[in-house]
Parts: sequence; structure tokens; C-alpha cells
Amino acid sequence: MISRILAQLEPWRTSVLRRVGAHLDAWAQRCFDQARPQSQPKLYARQTRNWHDLTVQLGSQRVMAELMNSGAIGHEMSGKVVHPSFDRVLVLAAHQDDEMIGAGGTFLLAARRRTQFRVVYYTDGATGLGSLAPEETVAMREREARRIWARIAATEPHFLRYPNRFEGIDPQAGDELASILQEFQPTVIFLPNFLEQPEDHRKMNLLLMQAASKVNLSPKTDVYGYQITTRSPGTAVVNITSVWKRKYRLNRLWKSQNAMLDYAHLAMGRDIANSYFLKGGNVRKHPASHAEVFLAFRLPAYLRLCQLFYAMPESPDERFEVRPADFHIIGMQKSGTYWLTALLDRHPEIRCFPSRPGHEDGTGEAHLFDLLARMENDYRSFRKSMRSKLGGYFSDLLVQGEPTSPAQRQALTVQICRRFDEYCSLQRATSGKSIVGEKTTESVHHPELMDRLYRGVRKICILRDPRDRVVSFHYHQIRKGRRESASIDRAFVEAYLERVEKDYRGLLAISEPLHLLTYEQMQQQPAATLRDLLRFLNVADDEETIRRIHQAASFEILAARPAGQHAADSHFRKGIVGDWKSQLKPEDAVMMTQRLAELTEQIERRFGLDLSSYAIDSSAARLSGVD
Repeated sequence: MISRILAQLEPWRTSVLRRVGAHLDAWAQRCFDQARPQSQPKLYARQTRNWHDLTVQLGSQRVMAELMNSGAIGHEMSGKVVHPSFDRVLVLAAHQDDEMIGAGGTFLLAARRRTQFRVVYYTDGATGLGSLAPEETVAMREREARRIWARIAATEPHFLRYPNRFEGIDPQAGDELASILQEFQPTVIFLPNFLEQPEDHRKMNLLLMQAASKVNLSPKTDVYGYQITTRSPGTAVVNITSVWKRKYRLNRLWKSQNAMLDYAHLAMGRDIANSYFLKGGNVRKHPASHAEVFLAFRLPAYLRLCQLFYAMPESPDERFEVRPADFHIIGMQKSGTYWLTALLDRHPEIRCFPSRPGHEDGTGEAHLFDLLARMENDYRSFRKSMRSKLGGYFSDLLVQGEPTSPAQRQALTVQICRRFDEYCSLQRATSGKSIVGEKTTESVHHPELMDRLYRGVRKICILRDPRDRVVSFHYHQIRKGRRESASIDRAFVEAYLERVEKDYRGLLAISEPLHLLTYEQMQQQPAATLRDLLRFLNVADDEETIRRIHQAASFEILAARPAGQHAADSHFRKGIVGDWKSQLKPEDAVMMTQRLAELTEQIERRFGLDLSSYAIDSSAARLSGVD
């Protein structure tokens, strides 16, 4: 009797032991993960350059996507094994279920650490499903999404509800996502990588590009491009062995999708195949490993790769028109050049870069002219700096040894200028704007080189009271960790004064066409000053356009606080005129004005400007003892 009872209980005992074993295995994996450093992947410059160079060489969207997804190339580029330790995660998906197929295991691991999630679906998912009407399918898919995310992180997804099988990204969706980005400020963004098929998936990258251009996000934000239907290589691998069964069960809950194809099974098979990339990794070995692979970079680097990819022709047969920049903002440093660049970039016809400091718009200053001027005398320094500009855009041109003859240097100069023209053309293509300009404040120091390489190009320069400039530079150096003194001493003022004198001499040597304006004009007469600038560039200058771009690039928007409110850790520190009066010693202010008097007068005569406000302040003169 007892033996019969035990025999009947045997299957239950085995089941219990299996469950206990599974939980112990998961606990062991969790302990192993906890023992590992929980840092996010470092996005090395070499890794960025590798992907950039590969993209340039492949030359078309179709060739790159087909080769990378086939596994014929790129598999050796998959990067380090990482352990999810995220703070605020934004998840973007074209359809309900994309994100769980591509990154469900990573989300489950991250949820263990109380990560905050925000989930955004672009389409409504309206399709016919058996006897269900499209609107019934929409309701069903949203219920499934809510149920799944309630289990993962107790969060409510956001549904944009744009039509399924869409053509391009609705601009309003970019505004909606921009609002979410601004409010949530994610530390990590997940979306289908830009090599994904079908096109609906990878267009989420266009949505991110639209939205990111409208808000200020930390350049330390990470982007993880996940796989859905492809096996494209990546730069980060997550070991999901301890949670793959949970991921499989969650993917089974997408009944609306699994009715067409068993996507839960598809995802499991791909995750098993991805376990190849755990080989040699610093992970706990497991006989039945599963892994998810991501194309992971810092946000600026990821956006640059997206820009490059989408600017390429779709097929190798299409031609790509290369045209140089339409204008250059040539200076001056700490005179409001980022404000000016942001204003122009908000114009519907103009792409001006970099429109935000810290490469936050996916670009940086090209430093084309000042670095080319360095080539002959210090090639090593030139090569090191040029390789890093614009996300490594010039790096493949600098693999050879130092050019030793004038002809070789000239040939390299031509190649670099041609590559810069390509970059400007990419900016046109990705922004959809016809006019492109770049800002580098050191360009004002190289008038002859600009004339020789780009004769007749339009140039824009903004002046600012040098006394305010030295104050701004003082706080800039503190913010960068290059200066500790809270006060501005005479030696610092004199050193910066040499920079201002160099700026002024360069400006006086710049050829036409040149448009000169001042920071003070922009503050006091923004509409009139902007109108003159837009007419110089031959773009729309109607009142509504001026109002919109001025509002979009106001200090309050760029700095996210009222003008006059000091923030020493922000590039947009205070945003007022005359702050020098409370920062500089009167005798230093007078000394600056006296030293610059002759050059200032020359600028006034040549350009017809009234710079009398830059003259000696009467109160400062009295305090300094000057009559």
C-alpha cells in the first residue's frame, strides 16, 4: 500500500525537485551577476570608429543591412558581455511585442534592480486576425502589452497609435516623444537597431533622431539597438540564461502575434544562437546558454551612425550628391556661438551644427581649418586631433604615414575637405534641410586658408563685450576642471586678452561675404538682428518664422531656467549682458578696454558697427583711478 502511494507521488516529487533546482540555478546566476562590476559598457572610440569606417565602406543601406544580417561580416565585432544595471529605461517599439522579442531577458534582469521603465509603442497594431476586425485587434494587442509590462515592472505603456505599415515618421510623433524624453530623462534607450527588417522596425531610429534634436539629453545616455527578426552583430551581449524561460512564457502571452507565427519560439532560437557571443566572456558557463545582442553606444555616437546610415543611398546604384557647407560660423569664442547655432538650426531650411554643446546633437565642431593649419608643423598632433573629429569621420584618411612633400600634404588636404563636404551633405540628407552650416570658433584665426580652400563661402561672426567673454571663459574653465580659483585674477585676464586680440586681427583679415553681429544686438533687438542674418543666408525671414526660431532657442529653453539665474555647471550659465560688472576688478576691466581700443575702432570703421558699449565704463574708470 505504502509503495503504491510512493509510486504515485514520484512524479510530483520529481517535479518539485526540478522546480527547486531551477530556482537554485537562477539564484546562483543572480549571485554571480551581483559579484560582477555593474558598469554599463564603455563605448570606446575605436569601437565607434570601426563601425563608422565599416558603414562608409559598405556605401549603401541595402548592402550594409544584407551583409550584416547574413552574418557574412561583422560577427567578430560583437563586443563585451555586460550586466544590466540601469536607472531609467525608455523602451521604443514599432509594434506590440517587438521589444520583448529583442530584449525581454535584459528587461527582466534589469527589473530585479528596481529599474524605472517607460514604454512607447509607435503603431496601433491594427491588422485582421481571424474573425476579429482591425479595431478589435488593436484593443487585444494593447491589453496584452499592459498585462506583460505589469508583470515585468508594474508600468503602463504609452501608445502613440499611428497607423500600422507606416510611410515615414509623423512629425507630431517626434514632438510627443520629445516631451517624454524631456520629462523622463532616460539613462538608457532601447529601440530596434537601424539594420533591422522590416523597415517599420528600423524607422524607430528616425523617430529617436527627430525627438533627440528637440531636447537636451545627457551625452552619457546609452542607446541599445536590439534585434527582432535579424541576427545583426552588436557591441554588447547580455547573458539571459537565468531568465530565458520567463522571457519565453511572456512572449507566449502575445497571442495576437503568435497566431501568425510562433515568435516566442523564434526569439528563443535566436537567443540560443546568440550564446555564441558569450564564448570567452567573463560569464558563468552554462550548458544551455541564451543571450541577447545589442548595438550599444553613447547617444551622440549612435545618432551619428544613424545619420550616416540613413544618408547613404538605399542601393549601390543611386548617386549621392556631395556639396560643401553653405556657410561657416567662424567665431568668436564665448560670444554666444552656441546660441547663434541653435537659432539657425531651428530654422526650417537650415541645419547648423553643432547646435548644442557636448556633442548632444550627435555632432561636434569640425575644427577643419585650425587643424589643417597645424598639419605642416605638427603632423602628429594634427593626426591625433583630426581622427577624433565628427565621431571619427576622417579617421580612415589618416592611416598612412606622415606626408613628406607639399604635393602629398595638398593631396591629403583635398581628401579631408572632400570628406568634410560629404559630412555636410549627410547633414542635408538626414535633416531634410537645404542649407547647412558649421560652427568652429577657431576658424576666425585662419582667413587665408579659408579663402584658399573655400573661396566665396559665406561667413558669420558674432562679437560680444570682451569683459563678459573673459567672465564666461573663467566659468567655462572651472566647469571643465581646468581652473579652481573662484575669483578672476589679472594674469587670467591678460592671458585671455591675447585670445581676443588674435580674434580681432583674424576678423579684420576675413574676406567677404561676411555677416557680423553682436551678442548685445541679439539680446536687445532679436527680431531685427535675426532678419538681417536670415537675409544674408537667403532663407525665409517672415515674422512668424523669426518668432518660432527665437522662441525655440531662447535661453529658457536651452538652459531650462530663467535668464539671469546663475548655474556655474551649465554651458548656458546666466544669459545676460554686463555680468562683468559684478565679476571683474574695475582696474582689470579698464585695462582690457584700453588694450583693445585701437582694434575695436578698426572693426567699427570697417563694418559700420557701434561698439561704444565696449568702451570704458565711467563707474569702473572712477573706481580704477582713471580720469
